[in-house]
Amino acid sequence: MNSQMCQATRIVPQLVVFHSSLKRQQGVVVAWVTVALLVLLGAAALTVDIGRLAIAAQVAQDVADAAALGACRELPSHGTARSVALDLVTANNESLGGFTANCSPDDGDITFWGANETIPDFGLLGDYAWGMRVTTHIPVDYVFAPVLGLEGATISRSCTAVRMPVGGMPICPMWISYVTDYQYGQEQQLLMADGPHCANIPGSFGWLNPLSGTDDFADLLRGYNLTYEQIVANYAAIDDIWFAETGLSVGLWKTGLDNAPDGLGRMDRAMWEPWAGDTFDDFHNSNPRIVIIPMCEYLGDTGGGAQFQIRAFGAFYIESVNSKKKPYDISGRFIQYTLPGAAGDPLAPETGLWTTKMVR
Repeated sequence: MNSQMCQATRIVPQLVVFHSSLKRQQGVVVAWVTVALLVLLGAAALTVDIGRLAIAAQVAQDVADAAALGACRELPSHGTARSVALDLVTANNESLGGFTANCSPDDGDITFWGANETIPDFGLLGDYAWGMRVTTHIPVDYVFAPVLGLEGATISRSCTAVRMPVGGMPICPMWISYVTDYQYGQEQQLLMADGPHCANIPGSFGWLNPLSGTDDFADLLRGYNLTYEQIVANYAAIDDIWFAETGLSVGLWKTGLDNAPDGLGRMDRAMWEPWAGDTFDDFHNSNPRIVIIPMCEYLGDTGGGAQFQIRAFGAFYIESVNSKKKPYDISGRFIQYTLPGAAGDPLAPETGLWTTKMVR
């Protein structure tokens, strides 16, 4: 009996020692788990806030891009361009998912470059090119980072855009005399036939022979569903020389500009939606009434040999076509037209048409 009690006495201290060791190990594990959880929670929190910063940065860039490209169309009028930029920033704030972009011209968020000035990382502007930069800011409040003493940050992004003359494009195969002034809003006679500029050019009457051949004349005149090959073949640039298209009866240009048997003439399509309600003061840029016509200098010769050198372009909004009785008439007015996607040249002379380009 005494022997058994002695053995039990020896066992109990060993159990006590083992139990204490186990408790210490459990305490260390709990501590490490707690630390690991805090690190993981902190990382998750920072990930959420970093994600918010990334989204805000993209939103700020999108708003700056839209404001700069939209407002650049109004150059060289700084006042109008500034107003449009601010309006576009405000308009885009309606769909930012909780972020609000700010732009303050008083703080230098809208900057302009004029003729013969240099835009950093782009280059020199000519006499008829202008640029502007719009900067937007989005304040971002952190969700979890405040536990680390970080309250928030402001994300800023900029976009620089340039408005410059267009160097070339596919054209409507008719010409206007280069001496015609850009009198925007004033009615012009687009049909050169019997006009003073045609007095010494027998057989021309204001039409040009397409570079791809006479067979494409009607298609180019109506500008509907042109093939890629037709567009490329008839690309016209400043200083190019084209020849006259002769022997045209009224019926040949009527089918392109007026009412065609297939209903696809320009004036026919102008009655389609969304153009049916357009007016000269309020129109869609895709309206079939809009024609791009080269403004040419007559170089000499007659008939099909008459040569015309392109000196500029004119964008016209056709208002009426009379192909039914003499005197035949195609009346339109110059419009200030910014052509999307065209090739621009910041050092080109005034061509009557412009394009905008994001440069930074």
